[in-house]
Amino acid sequence: MELVSGKMTSKGQITIPKELRDKLDVREGDQLKFFIEDDEVKIQPLKKKLLSQAIGRIVTNEEIDFEKMREVSHKEASKHLLAENADDE
Repeated sequence: MELVSGKMTSKGQITIPKELRDKLDVREGDQLKFFIEDDEVKIQPLKKKLLSQAIGRIVTNEEIDFEKMREVSHKEASKHLLAENADDE
């Protein structure tokens, strides 16, 4: 096990050393999930994904209603988050 250290600010923000950021392959805006078991803490990066990576590229001759698409995606994301939180409890 390697030991790397970071620093926490008065606002609770943590500086993750570059060596660890590289090892976890995290970038600005990525989220981290913290698992706490007994006295041990594990960190799992939650990577941001581009829409094109998730579903591929959309090709259509029809006009796209982006507001409706945004509405549906928010609704589905909410369902996913609620289900994920229910699993954690």
